[in-house]
Amino acid sequence: KVNIIARAQLVKGKKEACGSVIREFEKTELELETNITTAKRQVSQATEKMMGKLRQLEREAISALEKTRVSRIEKLYSGKASVVSFEKQLDQAFEFSNNLVNRSSSSDIMQSKKNVEERIEDLIKTTMPALPASSFVEFVTTCKPESLSLGFTKFSETDVQGSTVEGLDQNFQAGVGAELLICPKTSEGEIRNTQHTDRVEIHIDPADQVRSLVTSEKEDGNFQAKFVAKVPGPYKIELKINGQKLARSPFSILVKARELNVIGKLDVQGGMLQGPTGIAVNSKGVIAVADYEGHCILVFDETGKFMRKIGSYGDKNGQLKNPVDVTFVNDDEILVADQYNHRIQRLNVQTGNFVKSFGKKGSGDGESKYPVSVCITSDGRFIVVVDFNNSRIQVFTMDGEPVFEFGNSGPERLGHPLSCVCYEEKFIVTDRDNNCVKVFDERGQFLYKFGEKGNGDGRMNKLNGLCVDKHNNVFLCYGGNNQVQQFTLEGTLTGKTSSNIQFGWPRSVTPMLDDRIVVTDFRKKEVYILK
Repeated sequence: KVNIIARAQLVKGKKEACGSVIREFEKTELELETNITTAKRQVSQATEKMMGKLRQLEREAISALEKTRVSRIEKLYSGKASVVSFEKQLDQAFEFSNNLVNRSSSSDIMQSKKNVEERIEDLIKTTMPALPASSFVEFVTTCKPESLSLGFTKFSETDVQGSTVEGLDQNFQAGVGAELLICPKTSEGEIRNTQHTDRVEIHIDPADQVRSLVTSEKEDGNFQAKFVAKVPGPYKIELKINGQKLARSPFSILVKARELNVIGKLDVQGGMLQGPTGIAVNSKGVIAVADYEGHCILVFDETGKFMRKIGSYGDKNGQLKNPVDVTFVNDDEILVADQYNHRIQRLNVQTGNFVKSFGKKGSGDGESKYPVSVCITSDGRFIVVVDFNNSRIQVFTMDGEPVFEFGNSGPERLGHPLSCVCYEEKFIVTDRDNNCVKVFDERGQFLYKFGEKGNGDGRMNKLNGLCVDKHNNVFLCYGGNNQVQQFTLEGTLTGKTSSNIQFGWPRSVTPMLDDRIVVTDFRKKEVYILK
């Protein structure tokens, strides 16, 4: 009896499972009816749009034909009128000649003979006007009805509830690119290996804290989603395939503050670097480092291996006195902030040759007192120089002609600015005396600032260089607490260097071609690669 009851309960449970399956069948049936109705409506809409476009093309073709008709008729009328006029002149000449011969005296004929002959000769030599327009007009169709297509219908046998997403367990960090792999599967649990059969949607909340969300289909039929979370905190990711949510969607992830760690350094051999300051990377990954104490520029390849040294101590063309910053003009040429020569020099990194220079010591237009930073505007049209002792930013043409200056007046005037980068039509400047970062528009008008004095997280003390990477992360070097910290463009702290890193004096920072950055350490005479 007990066994029968137990078995009966199993039957009851099985029946409940059947009910769930039946409900799933019915739900799918309703969704199918809805999707078919929607698809039919889309077919009708596509047809109407195509018909509308065809009618528009019909009107345009007929209008063009009518313009051709009017233009050619006008030419034919004009040409015909010229011939008719010429014909009348011929009639008049013929009639005059006959009258002269038949009705005039011999003396009158002799008197008029020359003029009449000349007139007749002119008329005979006159060329008959050519036909000004052809009657040939033909419409050649480029549209073949048999090749017309409204579109195609997508069918998918993907089991959305059985489909999976990979990458949710990765270490998400603010400002770092993340990837997810969405894997549509069949009802048998197999990975689908056909393309263009599924539609994947991804929504990440909070949406305003996400950058560069891109979804793409791979050759194997899976989908890759890439994104960057701007700030630390919880996020929710909702995934849909063909309009249906994946099982357990939305997914919760926790984005942590970024921790930057040293993963390598440049191949600096035997005291080669005496005091590295400014640093720049070109589009091929080649690295240029300004050696402040060595009065030269050192060039390294994309692997960090030393290539060549450029410059020597002096004030002649190509010579340097405490070069403090460097930036690439193109893959072959650099600009150097030649601090104690109070000028900007342009040098070729391949040959080491001097190209040109501009600037001299002073406070007037185009002059400077200890230029400490140089960069190029986002559009590549202007050179931007940080004039340290004059507490201003100067903007020059690429030929070194002064255009305008800013930062040296008004309530937000700069106090010994040390570094400037141009990003998305903005000037981002480290204001050393005021312990903050100030942002100006492309005309040099103050927009906003962030930061205040201190040695804690997000606080600023003895600011040095800064840069902005491809994910809009702002990296700042601090002399006060020997750290590199990461911020959003708006000034929210999103990461910092690991506590295990013991910098001597981080001076400058710049992004590499991937998610890595390179940092010069002035006191330890090293250039570190961080990620």
